[in-house]
Amino acid sequence: MRYLLIPIALILSPMVMAQQKHGHAHEHGKGNLEITLDKSRMVGKLKIPLEALVGFERLPKTEVENNAINDLNQKLANPATFFVMNKEAECSPKVLENTIVRDTAGKHADLHYQFDLNCSKPANLKQMSITLFANYKRLKEIKVESVGPAGQKSTTAKPQSNIILLNWQFPQTQV
Repeated sequence: MRYLLIPIALILSPMVMAQQKHGHAHEHGKGNLEITLDKSRMVGKLKIPLEALVGFERLPKTEVENNAINDLNQKLANPATFFVMNKEAECSPKVLENTIVRDTAGKHADLHYQFDLNCSKPANLKQMSITLFANYKRLKEIKVESVGPAGQKSTTAKPQSNIILLNWQFPQTQV
């Protein structure tokens, strides 16, 4: 039995090393969104393969591809275009980061997008609609991790179910 463990370890070690080397998963059609709510401020961090948004990941080569990148950047200038909060929370959006990050080989690229929402009535913040799916048909799902006053929550948004229920409970102030 002991002699079988060495060949198995030799076979499995390259697979384990490959998984560790590529820390985050770059899956076409899938993105990750982290949401953090602290008092009246909500910060969202979206990472998504560029291919899902513009159809390619390499540097643009044609005018059509340049236009696709420019169009995406124009839309991303207003986070409320793609992340719609319920009106009762009275949130105002602002972009904090909009960067395309490429791997060293130039084969893969991700959009790193960070936005900030200041909400006048954060206790009323109940849901967020992710409308990216309507504009980008290659996008199939976004894994959403949220952290707020009531703890952590994980869910997946898809084209047919793009509303994320936030249901953050704020501590009641004592009178």
